[in-house]
Amino acid sequence: MSACDVTYGWRASDPVAAAVGPGRVHLACLLVALASTAALGTVATLVVTLIGDPVSSDHQTRVAPLPAGAAGLVATPACALLGTAVGALTSWPLLRSPVRAVPAMLLAALLSVVVTGSPAQAAVSGLVTGSQSGRVPLPLLPLAASALLTTAAVAVACALTSRRSP
Repeated sequence: MSACDVTYGWRASDPVAAAVGPGRVHLACLLVALASTAALGTVATLVVTLIGDPVSSDHQTRVAPLPAGAAGLVATPACALLGTAVGALTSWPLLRSPVRAVPAMLLAALLSVVVTGSPAQAAVSGLVTGSQSGRVPLPLLPLAASALLTTAAVAVACALTSRRSP
């Protein structure tokens, strides 16, 4: 069992939670999830930037690889942050039953990508539009919105962890 195990009964995180508090343990678990997702996304973005064809989707307009890669590197944490917010809001302590948590997480992840106005959807649609036109915008507004939403979601989850810990 790891310190981030949220199953019922005895957990390896109990001694850690007793030492630093359950909210801080939950925050550490969420930060590990965010860091691993962002690292994987960054590596994938760099690989695509290096091996991708630097032209628009119709192969008529040249796309500068450096600005396109930079836009991808800004969109990656925007999506990772929103995914962390979804995970924080659809797991223990907010949803205690996996029967409810898993479908809620799948639905929230899907909606965070397809709903107009979602920071992840805005970041990805900017990259797609840039691929079609040859001019890639830097998705700074979606990154800021994702950071705000994730901060609020993590704060709620960590606060509830302290209140609902066994």
